[in-house]
This record gives sequence, C-alpha cells and structure tokens, in this order.
Amino acid sequence: MNELLKRFFSVKMAILLSIIFIIAQIKAAFFLTDAQAWHMVYGTKWFAAIMWLFGINLIGTLIVYKTYKKLPVFILHLSIILILLGAAATRYFGYEGILHIREGQTASAMMIQDRANPLDAKLIPLGFKIRLDRFVMKRYPGSMQPLSYESYVEIIDNKKHFKYHIYMNHILKYKGYRFYQMSYDKDEKGSVLSVNHDPGMRITYFGYFLFALGFFASMFYKKSRFSITTAQLKKSALFIMPFVLFISLSSGALTFEQWSKNSKQTAEEWSHLIVESGGRIEPADTLDLDLIHKISKTTKINGMNYNQLVIGMLAYPEKFQKLPMIYIGHPKINKMLHIDGKYVSYDKLFGAEGLYKFADFTRKALSRSPASRSKLDREVLKLNERVFAAYTIYTASAFRIFPPLNSEGADSDIWYPVSDIDKLSRAASLIYYRTFEKLANAVKRLDAQEVNKEISLIYKMQKIYSPNIIPSAAKIKMEIIYNHLGIFSHLTPAYLLFGLMAIFIGFMEIFLNRKYHRVEIIVLFAGFSALFLHTANMGLRWYIASHAPWSNAYESIVFISWGSAFASLVFFRRSMLSLGAGLFTAGMFMFAAHLNNIDPQITNLVPVLNSYWLLIHVAVVTSSYGFLGVGSILGFLNLMLFTMRNKRSIDLQIQQISDIIYAALYIGLALLSIGTLLGGVWANESWGRYWSWDPKETWSLITIIVYAIVMHTKLVPSLKNCFTFSLLSFLSFYSILMTYFGVNFYIAQGLHSYGQAEGALGGTAGLFGILDAAVNLNLDKFIWYISIIPFWTWAVLVFLLIIIMLGYRNRDMPQQINS
Repeated sequence: MNELLKRFFSVKMAILLSIIFIIAQIKAAFFLTDAQAWHMVYGTKWFAAIMWLFGINLIGTLIVYKTYKKLPVFILHLSIILILLGAAATRYFGYEGILHIREGQTASAMMIQDRANPLDAKLIPLGFKIRLDRFVMKRYPGSMQPLSYESYVEIIDNKKHFKYHIYMNHILKYKGYRFYQMSYDKDEKGSVLSVNHDPGMRITYFGYFLFALGFFASMFYKKSRFSITTAQLKKSALFIMPFVLFISLSSGALTFEQWSKNSKQTAEEWSHLIVESGGRIEPADTLDLDLIHKISKTTKINGMNYNQLVIGMLAYPEKFQKLPMIYIGHPKINKMLHIDGKYVSYDKLFGAEGLYKFADFTRKALSRSPASRSKLDREVLKLNERVFAAYTIYTASAFRIFPPLNSEGADSDIWYPVSDIDKLSRAASLIYYRTFEKLANAVKRLDAQEVNKEISLIYKMQKIYSPNIIPSAAKIKMEIIYNHLGIFSHLTPAYLLFGLMAIFIGFMEIFLNRKYHRVEIIVLFAGFSALFLHTANMGLRWYIASHAPWSNAYESIVFISWGSAFASLVFFRRSMLSLGAGLFTAGMFMFAAHLNNIDPQITNLVPVLNSYWLLIHVAVVTSSYGFLGVGSILGFLNLMLFTMRNKRSIDLQIQQISDIIYAALYIGLALLSIGTLLGGVWANESWGRYWSWDPKETWSLITIIVYAIVMHTKLVPSLKNCFTFSLLSFLSFYSILMTYFGVNFYIAQGLHSYGQAEGALGGTAGLFGILDAAVNLNLDKFIWYISIIPFWTWAVLVFLLIIIMLGYRNRDMPQQINS
C-alpha cells in the first residue's frame, strides 16, 4: 500500500495525468461543435475525474517533497489546487443562462441550456425583475460595424428600484448574479443578456493571485531552480535580469511605362484625399494600399506603386483592365482561364457578354457550409472578393468621401462615394458630382496642382459637415508615412540575417575557443537598431489606429516577433547562439506575418476588444511566445552541438545553453500562464465566464501543461539530462504553433479565431490536420493531409529527424555536467 501511494504521489504520476488530460483536450478541440465537445469530453464524469486525481496527486506530492519548506514554490503549487477547487465549485454549484428582453418589457427568469445538449433548456427564476428601457447600437463612422451595443435597464425588486447601464465590459452585479451584454435583436429593439451565478469565482480569482505571486516570488527565491540556474549563468555572464520585465472616364492612349514615370506627383497628391473605409476615416493612401494588396497580394506592379495603380484604374479603366494584376491562388483556376503565372487581367475574367466567368462556381461555393468548402471553393470566393475590389475602384464606389449637407437631415458620420450621391438631394448631388468630376479630370491630365486644389476643397466640406470624426492633419500625415516606410516588411530579412550571423559567430567561438568582441558589438548594434525600429513602428501604428497594435492576426504576429527580439537582446545577449536564436525567431515570425493570407490592414476594434484588457492580456501572452521561441531554437542548436560532441568545451557549452533554455522557458511559461489567467478575468468581465473551453483557451492550457512537463523533467531521474531537455524544449514549440496558427487558421472556431487556413498556410496546415486525424483515428483524413503537405516541409522534417538521431547517439554526458 505504501508503495502504491508512493507511486501515485510522484512527479511521474503528475506527468502521466497531465498527458492524459492533454490528449482529452486535443480530442475535444477538434470536434466540429461546442455541444459535441461537451457531450464527449468536457461534460463527462471521467474528464472531471482526471482533474480530481491531478488535484489529489498535487496535494500529496507537495507533502512528500516537503515543498512547504520553500514558501514561494509552495504558494505557486498551492494556487493550482485553489484554481481546481474554484473550477469544481463553478462546475457543480454554478450556472449560467440567457435573458432576452424587448424594449419596454420585463423579464424575471433566465433560460439555462445544457452545453452538451442545447435542446435541453429550462427557466430559472431570478427572484426579481429586470426591464429594458432602451437599447442603443453605436457604430463606427460611415459603416454598419458595431462600435458598442448597450442596454439601459431598470431593476425592480419589491420596493427597491434602480436603473443601470449595461454594455460590453461594463456589467451589472446584483444578488449574486452578473449580467453581461451578449447580443441584440436584428431590429435593434431587444437585448440579449448573459446571466451568470458562480460561487467559485472568488476562489478561482484568489488562486490566480497566488499563482502570479508564486511565479514571480520564485524568480527571486534563492533556493528555487530558476534562481540557481540564473546564478550559474550570471557567473558566466550569459544572462541579464532587468529590473522590469515589460517595459468612369474614357480611356486614352498611354503605356504603363509612361504612367509609371509621369504619375508619381499626382499619385502623391491623391494619397492625401480623406476617405471613409470600414468605419475608419483614413487617407486614400491607406485605402489604396489595402485595395491593391487585396487584389494583387503585392503593392507594386510594373514599377507602379499602389497609388499610381489606383488613379490609373480610375483615369484609364479600359487600359488597366488589360493589366494582369488580379492574384490567382489555385492552379485549377489558371487552367480554367488558360493562363500561366500568378496574375490575370480583369477583362479575362468576363465573357463576351460581360458575364463573370466564375459566377456559377461562386454560387456553388457559397451554398456549401464553410467547413465543407474545398481549397478551390475558398480560392474562388477569394477571387470573387478581389474582382469586386477592382470593380469598386473602376466605378469609384470604393471612395466614400462626401458627407451629407446639414440640410439633408442625415447622419453626418455616413459618407457617400460619387456612385451613391443620388441618394442625397439634387443640390448636394450636383455639387459633389461636379467636384469629383474636376478631381477625376485633373487626375487624368496628371495635373498635380489641380488635384491638390480639389482635394483641399473636399477636405473643407468634410470638416464643415463632419467635424467630429476627421482625424488631425498630423495623424493623417503619420499614417501616410507609416504606409510608405513599410518598416515591418523590411525587418524580415534584417532579423533573419542578423540572427544567422550571430549563430554563425556563436559556433565559430565554440570551435575556435576564442571571442570575436568587435563582431559581437556590430551584431548587437544591428539587433538593437532593428528592435528600435520595430518598437517605433509599433508605436506609430498604435497612434494611427488609436488602439494597441495587437488586436488582429497581423498585429499579434508582429508583436510575437518583437517579443522574440526583445527576449534575446535584453536577457540573453551575452551568448551569441542565444542572441541569434531570438533574432532568427523574430525573423521567422515576421516572415509569417507577411504571408499572402495575412491581412496587414489597420482595422477597428470589435466591441469586446475595446477594453484596457486588450493591452494587458494580449501583450503578456504574445510576449511569452518570444521567450518560448528563443528556448525552442536554442534547443535545436543544442541538438546540433550534440551531433558534434568531441571535446570538453562543447559539453560546457551544451550545459550553459541548457541553463539559458531553462531561464527562457521559465520566463515564457510565467508570462503565458499569467497572461492566460488575465484573459480568464477579462472573459469573465466581458461575457460571464472565465473559462468556456473555447479552442484557443483549450490550446493555451495544453501549452501551459506541455511546458510545465518540460520544466519538471528535471525532477525525474530518467529524464534529467540535457539531451532530453533540449529535445523537448524544441518540440514543445509545436504547441505554440498549434495554439496560434492551428486554432486561428485550421480549427477556425471560437471567439479567438481569425479564419480558415488559406493561401500559404493551406499546405502546411496539413501538419495540424495530421494531429486532428490521429487523435480522432481517421485514417482517410490522415492520408489526405499527408498528401497535401508540400515537399519542402517533408525535407525540413527529415533534416530535423537526422539531427535528432545523430544527437541521440551522443546523448550521454559526464554526470557533473548534468547535475
């Protein structure tokens, strides 16, 4: 019996239970619907039993290992027990539901649905009444995109009456219930509130607090493994711990070469035209950039920049409709059109009668559910979007520049393109048409001075009739500068080059046993310069967008890249291999940010993101990816050193790099864990539950557990060696890739996703599909995903496997090096 208890209350058993827990979550994350995941996994007794067993194991292990003698470490692990207890209280005693109220009506009961069986619903009385006095929908200027939706309610509880204003991230708390703004009726006369009653919330929040406290206290506790490891690194001057962790016109005869040469000044003047797009008031420079990037997946064609292309399409439509500039993303489309290359001209997509050649294909693709669409279906829909974007330029309907006159009685925040001004009065239509006609004729004549004059006149009208939404002249100027500089795209080769240089120098210093101080200083200066430009450009984007620059796919990848560069330059710059790993990782993420399927457009925030929590939660989580990325690349470099072990100095380097990996992973895991918990608090403040088993939440938890396992291998004798630690540090980064790219672009479900995989990610998404097929035992899907993986991916995988096998042969190291 004692032997059985000893085996159960051990780190090995904790790792085993964690692995079982991970497999269960992976299976649930790949289900098509939330109800399926809850019916098969999350709502089952066996899934709850795993968490109970893990909690019991953790309590016993803390006693067996006498962790209470190390207070910060004890607090860290105790917090996990409290979080589990809070989750249990929520699971068994809490409930949540929906309250639907129409304006002027009163409700006194909430509807609760079983997440495993949505058809199983019941009404629960609240014990008081709530009346909806008024529902208000606020939108971004000139668009239908919601800025905020808000409910003005009155609580009626016997003689107690009071009014309250509920909106996203501003909740009503009353008698143990929490009311959240969730949705609204299509006619905007009714509100849908999420209602939550959770007795486990305070326990969980206290656990969150202790978790953060324990993690940070452990960093400075002299007897913690992190402090011991960093102390060893400081002796070798390889680690630096900062005090702060975060700081429609007729065509004419003209060649494209002539247009490219002669239209630069006119295009520059045109770029200052103020337009409304997607609810943003921005310079035409930004709209032109977004439109041409959508159409062509590039910003320059035949020597013409995006502004020159747009004014050319406006001035000489028949000429530019023959220019191959519409991107084709699937070889079958090329065959259908009988063309070669990546681009097709606008006119080749239409038949003799002016009918769009892919109209039937588009209708069929739209008739299928998003999950059942093939890659060809998705690309046909993308092609349709590109053609429509070009159409809006040729017809000038893309350029919403005219506000209604005061006498119109219309919303001054809604602007109109010249194609829609007939919706205004005859007087306004005539004024605006003549104004745009003068502007268009000046563009066609390439009369830059006249273009500037007409744009200035339009700007004066915009300021008179829509004064509250016009950005400052400084902001408009800075946005144009931001577009023209294109700093982020230039950082990709810079980071990759500096990273590879640092790695090469690092290997040279190891094998030649000498330091190249001057070269190190040059690489460091180059790296810090790139990071400075990166930081400054993020700040510029923040100023332009008026919100933190990590709110969409593009921005968050750019921020992950920043985190990688920051981690290596601030923490690990004394080691050239570590510095190179971080800069190279930054370059790879920056490369991913500029793949064809990632849209770099500056967008407005959806209501739930319009919160200070965006600044905190996303910044902390994405910063962690930088540290974990550094740890992964260093793990691979260590595996390469294992393949070349032939002298004592390499063993010392392997141990030092292993220590750096540990420090990087510890900081990364701390940031990831705390950032995820902060996300839980934000979720609870926004829509009523701090954990909903959303695919992104699930994979974040999986990633935390994966890295916790990696960190705890040092407590298991059979796994306590540099080779295993380096290998796991390298492989575990796949969980980060799955958390970010897999959830956002492959699973594409839940509150955190950005859309289905397309374009450049389509083939490599097979790596995520293989995991999906394997965990669901689907042989046909497994074979299909293997077939779509491109050859270069297989080549990389074979190379990595060879490195791992060669390193495994030399895995044994002297005992004193492993200790």
